[in-house]
Amino acid sequence: MPRLALRVRCPACGHEFDTGIRMDTRNFARATFAANYHVCPACGRRGTYGKSDYTTVEQPADGRRSPTR
Repeated sequence: MPRLALRVRCPACGHEFDTGIRMDTRNFARATFAANYHVCPACGRRGTYGKSDYTTVEQPADGRRSPTR
């Protein structure tokens, strides 16, 4: 099962960034992510993000990255 890297887009400046969260697709489907906080590395704004705010990027074993949603 591929690992997912979770990314979000800052509502203040529009910069999309990696949150550092990694999980497999099954756990992502089960997760609720009600109120997670991340600080945008571009503008420094601390935002609250829910599950619908996350974009996933597959990280297959060969190291390639392909965006999914």
